[in-house]
Amino acid sequence: MTEKYSGKTAIGLLSLIHMGVDFLCAFALYGRFIGRFADLFFVYNFCAFALQMPLGMLLDSLTQRAEKKYVPSLLFTLSGILLTAAGALFSPAVLGIGNALFHVGGGVLTIREDDHSHFDGQGLGVFVAPGAVGLAVGMLLKGKYFGVLWGAAAALMLLMFLLLYCLRKDLSTEAVEQKAETNGLPAVLLLCFLVVTLRSFAGMAISFSWKQGTFLVLLSTFALACGKSAGGFLSHIFGMRKTVVVSLLLAAVFYIIGDHAVFGIPALFFFNMTMPLTLYLLAQKMPGAPGLAFGILTFALFLGYLPVLSGLTGKLPPFPAGTLGSLLSLVLLLLACKGRS
Repeated sequence: MTEKYSGKTAIGLLSLIHMGVDFLCAFALYGRFIGRFADLFFVYNFCAFALQMPLGMLLDSLTQRAEKKYVPSLLFTLSGILLTAAGALFSPAVLGIGNALFHVGGGVLTIREDDHSHFDGQGLGVFVAPGAVGLAVGMLLKGKYFGVLWGAAAALMLLMFLLLYCLRKDLSTEAVEQKAETNGLPAVLLLCFLVVTLRSFAGMAISFSWKQGTFLVLLSTFALACGKSAGGFLSHIFGMRKTVVVSLLLAAVFYIIGDHAVFGIPALFFFNMTMPLTLYLLAQKMPGAPGLAFGILTFALFLGYLPVLSGLTGKLPPFPAGTLGSLLSLVLLLLACKGRS
């Protein structure tokens, strides 16, 4: 099996597992735990997102000391899958911790596979995209069919064993260390952090009047996921700066008339194209600490959720909120991409 083929297979399996993990989280969260736990969403979101930064630091530390560099990331990934399945039955806190462990472990594995196969961030888009689909389907089912939980857990176990088989050769060799390019790291870190926080806030706060009914919810989620995946591929083909400029300018325009589904759906597609780009930018600046890079940006996601989850802000219309958010993200990312094609 060639390196690129092996990398594509591993990233594909991690992406499917990501969809399954997020499906289980949403399925259990909305169907089993609502009304039984106080401050449910804060507890889950804190465990699932805020904990990824310290877990990422721990993973980086374990990786640096490990003889076989893939082993700590794989152990985080596997333990995350198992805890997610257990948490779906028993506790939103355990559910969130499992989610955090999987995302950190799976995210670092994806970063390494993407780097080793010279995908230039394409793999990151493929990995992050299916999570939104899993969340949407889980929310729609809302625990109505309890047997689905067992079926999803069984599917995750199968995918887990397939991933182990796929990475069996990688586990016997050490990862190639990439030379750090840390020039401008503080600025890139801050800019990417602000972009992700803004994107998280916009995703939670902006409300579309047309987004009702199963079909439109799934269609908008599919557009969002496709945008995340497309961002990595288009950046590889046309360059990061061109991708950032075109996608966010188009998002800004479509948000102006986003109250109509035919324009709001493309707005979601283009606005989310930069998601893998921020992760790729920061991971390239922190090659020795991919877990921390991943955790920093998921902590930004958590901060972006807080104003909406706490009720400090109400729902915002696509215009001007989406348009302004797109243009501000454009300025911040152009500064972060300085020096890139």
